[in-house]
Amino acid sequence: MGRLAEKVAIVTGAGQGLGESVAVRFAAEGARVVVVDVNPQTAAETVGKIHAAGGDAIAVVADCSDEQDTQSMAAATVEQFGRIDILVNNAATFGDVAPVYEIDAEVWDRVIRVNLRGPFLCSKAVIPQMKRQGGGSIVCVSSMSGVCGNENQADYNTSKHGLIGLTRCIAQDCGLDGIRANAVCPTGMNTPMMANTPAENVATYAAMTLMSRFAEPSEVANAILFLASDEASYITGAVLMVDGGATAIQPSKRQLEVGQTRFLARSGNQ
Repeated sequence: MGRLAEKVAIVTGAGQGLGESVAVRFAAEGARVVVVDVNPQTAAETVGKIHAAGGDAIAVVADCSDEQDTQSMAAATVEQFGRIDILVNNAATFGDVAPVYEIDAEVWDRVIRVNLRGPFLCSKAVIPQMKRQGGGSIVCVSSMSGVCGNENQADYNTSKHGLIGLTRCIAQDCGLDGIRANAVCPTGMNTPMMANTPAENVATYAAMTLMSRFAEPSEVANAILFLASDEASYITGAVLMVDGGATAIQPSKRQLEVGQTRFLARSGNQ
């Protein structure tokens, strides 16, 4: 029996990257997975991978920042599988790479809409069903940027700080209904977007971790799996850093130099 046997899990932004890794891992652990993405092609591809491995999944195309879409997502899940045990709020977007006084207001609104309004609406859509069942688990994917500031990304950072606040409030409001809510905060991950970024442009960020590398999506998925599972039955309102120790230290000049050298050597740039 898998760690999520008999569970029904919704994973948003599951068409690629971390969301795909979470969906595939959940299915391998016995969950029936609802793969939610705004892109029907990538959602179908993730479902195909799950089916090929013998798992059970369906694709739901939805804009998680649209209330009607999120309500339809929850309804489709219950219609197909009869219940909702887990929600992973993973869908997110980046904004302007600009100082706060130059961020376009429409870009700001889009980032907040996807990264904060989306998890609010998805959670709001599934909580009534979880309450009827007697409980559930909600995991929100925040970021290292949700606990510290970063230059030229006030839109993204604000959304991820807010997501931690939302997570804690869900935990408080729904605790007596048996619903747990927790957040994970990854640092950079080896996703396709990272693979297309020149190593020298991100070496400093990798060097800020104690491992001089970025996380594999599967490593972050492991943390999400734990919080979603019954193994974390007494954990709620928590913020789990999955950042390679980046927020635990203030790296010295020597550490940064050594870390950059190690990262670039692994990347084949030295």
